[in-house]
Amino acid sequence: MLSKEEIEENIVELDSGWEVKDGKVVKAFQFSSFMNAIMFVNVIAKVAERLDHHPIITINWKTVKLSLKSFDVDAITRRDIALAKEIEKSISKR
Repeated sequence: MLSKEEIEENIVELDSGWEVKDGKVVKAFQFSSFMNAIMFVNVIAKVAERLDHHPIITINWKTVKLSLKSFDVDAITRRDIALAKEIEKSISKR
């Protein structure tokens, strides 16, 4: 588990838009179409499988919200931060 300070330090290192809300690291992504949102989810699914750490994914038309939390310990951990960083890397490659 990470301390509040460690979480905040790591959030600052991520691209903008990530925040801590309701005990999770969250970010909403906007797309030009529903199909682009779905393609993004497919990219995220591959990243999550590779890391064996899976986000909560909410799709609402052209918006995809990701929520990261390690439910096995009911806290934000290094795995969540690592997943967020890998998600950002995947986005930048597109």
